Amino acid sequence: MMILEKWEIVLVKFPFTDLQNYKLRPALVISNSNFNNLDNIMLIWIFWNKWIEKYSYKLENSFFENWKMNKQSYLRLQNIFTLHKSLIYKKVAKMKSENFKEVDKKLCDFIY
Repeated sequence: MMILEKWEIVLVKFPFTDLQNYKLRPALVISNSNFNNLDNIMLIWIFWNKWIEKYSYKLENSFFENWKMNKQSYLRLQNIFTLHKSLIYKKVAKMKSENFKEVDKKLCDFIY
């Protein structure tokens, strides 16, 4: 099974209602390495359209190592979810360490 780390961007197999076909959607891994050793993983969806300002976090291409977004993208902080790792298609990028604190703060502000 794939080893995933906090702050990686992954493509998730997001199923259609027929459960036989899927669309690949990007998401940010937010669970720590201890949790990531289990079968599930915690993620936040990445969307191209901003939702409510205080619940969205604008991502910049400069936040990531060796990856460029095709469109302006946002973390939708209310879309935190747990998923079985078998639905992860592949890793595509990792957030640069200088951006960890800012995203963590935004998440904490949202949750607490």
